[in-house]
Amino acid sequence: MVGLVVGLLVGLSPASRASESNTIRSFCLAAFEAAMAQAGKTPPEGMGPSTCDCFLEQVEQGAGINQARDTCQAEAAARFPL
Repeated sequence: MVGLVVGLLVGLSPASRASESNTIRSFCLAAFEAAMAQAGKTPPEGMGPSTCDCFLEQVEQGAGINQARDTCQAEAAARFPL
């Protein structure tokens, strides 16, 4: 799965890459909002976009999905205490 995501991002033209990144970011934001709702928490303003931007950047740099998620969750927890 990670290879597929990274492969898609690397092999695309800049316009296609932007579109693909927006799609991945949208899915990330939806998952973030669902996780916060399931936990019964209201995230601080900007936490979702910041976390998903981090995730996308990590994956584009070659991190695995789990590693990117863990890194960005830790960064978000430090930056946006709940």
